[in-house]
Amino acid sequence: MERDKKPIIDITIFFVSLLTMIFWISINQINVYDNKFIGIIAEMIWLPFILLIFVLPILTFVLVSSRKFKNSKILFLSLAIQVTTLIIQFTK
Repeated sequence: MERDKKPIIDITIFFVSLLTMIFWISINQINVYDNKFIGIIAEMIWLPFILLIFVLPILTFVLVSSRKFKNSKILFLSLAIQVTTLIIQFTK
């Protein structure tokens, strides 16, 4: 039963990482305040995404290190996406 939970958690973290990266890249590239509705949505969800951008890499690293760096290919990819997102955010 526990073996089935690990891939689900890994895939969930991967897709949340992708969603976070897409959100921050789109917010930086698109003027969200041109459309009032999109601006309202962006203002409502920026706080959870700013928390995700900092908490998700820590959570991913803890999961990878708890498995002793074995069978964590998708988590390494997630970590790479998260670090890339952080670099993009801090260099803008």
